[in-house]
Amino acid sequence: MSNILSEMLEKMGLTSYRRPVSILFSDQILNDKLYLQYFEASQSINKDFLKATALCFSTDSTIALKKFIGVQVAVDQICDSGQYFRTTGVIVAAEQGASDGALTSYLLTIEDPLSILDKRINNRIFIDKSVIYVVDTIIKEWYQRSSMFMFYLRLNLEGLKKTYPTHAQITQRNESDKQFILRLLAEHGINAMLQEQTPYVDSFSTALQPQKLCLIDHNAYFKQLDRKTIRFHRSSAAETQDSITHFSAKRSMQPTQVHGHRWRADLIKQEDFLQTSKHHHSDHYANEKSGLDTAIEIKPACIADLEGHSATPQANLSQLETTVENQINQYNLLAKVFIAKSTVRDAAIGQWFQLEGHELIDHHKDDDNRYLIFAKKFYCQNNIPKQLNDHFNHLLKQSQWTHFISDTLGERQENELVLHRKNTIIVPEYNALTDKPRATMMHCKVVGPSNEVIHVDELGRIKVRFPFLIKPKDNQHDGGSGTNDHDNDSAWVPVLNAFAGTNFGERYLPRIGEIVLVSHLDADIDRPIVIGRVHEATRYPAKFDHKGKLPDTRYLSGVKTAEIEGNGFSQLRFDDTQGQISAQLHNSFAASQINLGQLSFPKEDESSKDRGTGFEIRTDSYGAVRAGSGLLITSYAQTNANGEHMYAEEAKQQISKSYEYAKSLSEEAKQHQTDEITTVEQLKSFAENIQKDIAKFNRAMLLLSSPSGIGLSTAENIHLSSDQDINQIAKGNLHASTQKNFVAHAIEKISLFAVKQGMKLIAAHGKTEIHAQTDAMDIIADKVLKIISKKKSVEIAADQEISLNVKGNYIKLTPDHIELGTQGEIKAYTKQFIKYGPKTIDYETPKDPYNEMFILKNPQGDAVAGFAYKIVTASGQIFRGISNENGETIRLGSGYQGCQFEIYADDGEDTNPNSDDELDSNDDAGDPEDFDETNNSDNEK
Repeated sequence: MSNILSEMLEKMGLTSYRRPVSILFSDQILNDKLYLQYFEASQSINKDFLKATALCFSTDSTIALKKFIGVQVAVDQICDSGQYFRTTGVIVAAEQGASDGALTSYLLTIEDPLSILDKRINNRIFIDKSVIYVVDTIIKEWYQRSSMFMFYLRLNLEGLKKTYPTHAQITQRNESDKQFILRLLAEHGINAMLQEQTPYVDSFSTALQPQKLCLIDHNAYFKQLDRKTIRFHRSSAAETQDSITHFSAKRSMQPTQVHGHRWRADLIKQEDFLQTSKHHHSDHYANEKSGLDTAIEIKPACIADLEGHSATPQANLSQLETTVENQINQYNLLAKVFIAKSTVRDAAIGQWFQLEGHELIDHHKDDDNRYLIFAKKFYCQNNIPKQLNDHFNHLLKQSQWTHFISDTLGERQENELVLHRKNTIIVPEYNALTDKPRATMMHCKVVGPSNEVIHVDELGRIKVRFPFLIKPKDNQHDGGSGTNDHDNDSAWVPVLNAFAGTNFGERYLPRIGEIVLVSHLDADIDRPIVIGRVHEATRYPAKFDHKGKLPDTRYLSGVKTAEIEGNGFSQLRFDDTQGQISAQLHNSFAASQINLGQLSFPKEDESSKDRGTGFEIRTDSYGAVRAGSGLLITSYAQTNANGEHMYAEEAKQQISKSYEYAKSLSEEAKQHQTDEITTVEQLKSFAENIQKDIAKFNRAMLLLSSPSGIGLSTAENIHLSSDQDINQIAKGNLHASTQKNFVAHAIEKISLFAVKQGMKLIAAHGKTEIHAQTDAMDIIADKVLKIISKKKSVEIAADQEISLNVKGNYIKLTPDHIELGTQGEIKAYTKQFIKYGPKTIDYETPKDPYNEMFILKNPQGDAVAGFAYKIVTASGQIFRGISNENGETIRLGSGYQGCQFEIYADDGEDTNPNSDDELDSNDDAGDPEDFDETNNSDNEK
């Protein structure tokens, strides 16, 4: 369909080459149907790269509005130099206005290509990446996903001079891709600017090209305008050269000092940095004394990976310095700005010029008279005949677009420029409180390697998968990081603890697969922290003892763990059931428990059967009670724990009384010339070790005491062992009863003493033997001494002599003769005397068993005390000991048979040592001693 309007304009001599402004669409059909009458736009560095409106007319009222959406468009203006200056954008909205049958108006909204990224809101995460990597990745993803975007924009990094470190985690949270990119750049002080690939084109029909998104972090990147200078001149129709027609300066009060601070978790302290502006803000006060200070809190520093697997560097002060410096530069930028109105059509943002011809400015020198174009607002329109202009205006009134109504006498183009001096550092505006999305609490899943159950670092930090990371395509750049349910889904995330000290506090580490609640430090989306866990779906609350369920067991509280890859558990359980209040520390292995209070069986309902009161310590395996300073076990009551911990005064008093009893009895024994109890003073010393005032033991004693008796019972053996003495004292009787043998051995002596009612030694069955094998024996009675054989004989035998004596009258029997002596008469009552020749009866005295002790001496003949030795018999038996203060060994017996043995230094081995290890002998050093003597004298070695 031919364009009647174009033909009409051609007849009027307004060909496209003669129009001041023209429009070019990437869709050729639109080029044939639309005529641009009015164009207005605003451009800026860092924010609104392009916001424009194009008013077009067409003779076709049937153009579908969706035909416009996403179309690339270029508006070209003819400059005073005759060049075509191009402004490119993308149509994001279209509106059809009034139509009178001949003409139809269309209003097009045009924005920069980056606005396409504003239509996609996303949530994602980047691990160990720099801000430049993130921006580049997102742009490249758009190239792959949008054929439209690929032809509209190119990323240009030539303006970057600084190096940008990686971050442990960068999060996009409910932001459009454009918001996310610009926010990251602003946060790091990086400028973003949209530029044309070719600002000047040969004609209105020059093919469309992608624009450049330039990232800039230093002013040197900004280039000078091709025209280099712009002349200041009042607006005049006679002007043949574009100029600035109005120029003014604007200054505002801004903070002159910035105090930045943040928390340094790696240093456990706050980090601060203060910087004062170098910009001259006022003639009336110095920056340091203005009081215009701003304190900004910056997100807490991140603790890098402790194992060095992350590329993210450790936090340092330079990061804080950079942030504060960017803030100072931002205030400097806002402090003074210049506003210019001009007719300069090719005044491109991001370029600078020198102003000439202004009476107030010309005296400035160099950079003080050079101005960078930071933002621009402009409009332009085509000059058409009045009749056609009236026709257009009539349609605009019907469309209620009166803003665009114009006459044929007004200015056809003009712009307003926002300028900064060239030497003023350009930075984007950034406010962390408003520009960064405020993080809220969220559910996250604990993740880690597939072969782990608990995955943490030295600080107890964990890895999580955030719930919004559900688009695997978003993470292809990093091997699926963020969506793998693996330990690369997040940076290390700290876990909140109610009690966290240096190597002390509580520790409940989340396990892989658990659901945790994640909040954020300072509400910063990049600083997550785990604040708790929740029970959801089939992840039920703890079932103590693996029994019951809520709400039936709602009176139980506490902590229960789970064995790694097993069915065991440990629990600290509190039962607050009325009448069954108790506490339990329990481990399922061997049912090892400590139970306190009103004990009951594990609950499956609100209550369970009672099983006792007090406390219980039990296990199906081994048990041990150890106390290095002393142990008290007592059944004396201490009501309501109202007393000292080691209070044992009752036991002390009882031991003290026992001491008095034993001492009195010992004195009595001494009076009867028998052995006193030499260890009685030990009772006094033992009792003195129990202190009343401070309730402690002076020595590491074990004390058992009870007001109602102590019982020891076993189905097998009871062993009592002491390196010194065992004292048994009873105010009443001391009984010993056994169903088999009663055997008592003593190396030195056995002494029995009864004060009042004598002694009885009776064998109901079997033989009774009393031997003194190496010494004498005394049997003394104050009255009658009876030796009676009820059924057989009485034998009295001696090796040397038997004497019977009654007050001097005697009978003496020797191996040689029998002798009788008396001072009185000898009476014999007999029927007859019969005398025969000499006769004797052979009688063999009992043999004594072999047993000896030895004295160990050194080569000088001195006894060696405290020497560890071992005695090895010919049969291989080994006896060990340590020589006493006299150098004596233990007494060793071999029964009624002789035996050879050897004595060595004890080397801890159970085999015979080499001869080099043998003890020295006072006769022949190094030779072991052979012993087969039958005498009982002590030997020396």
